[in-house]
Amino acid sequence: MNLNTLDNDFVIRSQDSFNYAVEIRKYYGVIDHVIDWCKENLSGEWRWQMVQPSSLNSPGRYIFYFDSDQDYCVFLLKWKD
Repeated sequence: MNLNTLDNDFVIRSQDSFNYAVEIRKYYGVIDHVIDWCKENLSGEWRWQMVQPSSLNSPGRYIFYFDSDQDYCVFLLKWKD
């Protein structure tokens, strides 16, 4: 596992160190709600990556990474189209 520590609270992890990943597409302004929901509802380690930003006319592409199968499943139920 590739871990790099920036400070006491933040650890950088490589994408392949997570057990699960899912790409979602969301329109402008929605990703903030997704991230807030993750902060409030997920219990394990998770990260997200912007692949392509959203615009007013097209959804953005985002990849979310999870360690917990429970977090992964509940995320899919809530946010996967």
